[in-house]
Amino acid sequence: MQVEYGYYAEQAAELMSADLGSVAAMRELATLRGWQRRRVTDADLVAMREFVPLLRAVIDASAAGDEQSVVRRLNGLLEQHPLRPRISGHDAQTWHLHVNDSGDSVAEILIGEALYGMTLAVTELGADRFGWCAADGCGGAFFDATANHSKRFCSTRCATRTNVAAYRQRRSAAP
Repeated sequence: MQVEYGYYAEQAAELMSADLGSVAAMRELATLRGWQRRRVTDADLVAMREFVPLLRAVIDASAAGDEQSVVRRLNGLLEQHPLRPRISGHDAQTWHLHVNDSGDSVAEILIGEALYGMTLAVTELGADRFGWCAADGCGGAFFDATANHSKRFCSTRCATRTNVAAYRQRRSAAP
């Protein structure tokens, strides 16, 4: 059985663009489930603001192809935020893995899921699978799970915008 880590690895990349300006903004994170939204506190906001730059450094190292730095940084973060896996669900068809206790803070749950996804991505695909969007002015992060390691954009929107701009430039340069 293959562990599904892509969702959590994508979540880690999405944290780079998360609005952490206020508790209300943090409640709007697309990754938050209904019960988590109600539990977001000022302490969660502070914890996420401290964590995101550390995660950014991992993505920087991954984008630069610095495998040793990626592994060292991830291991350091895993020491600071240990995962406590547990099985959840109601029956054999719904069993799934959670990486923290349900009583943990929202920040620790999000941090744990991000670290879980990134750690499995690194061990399964390699330490160079995270990067920064190639679209002008974007700066969003992405997780590249493609077989040929070809992802360059954080979203379809950025890829389309860049390709359309390139097409228009080629068209205007044509005689």
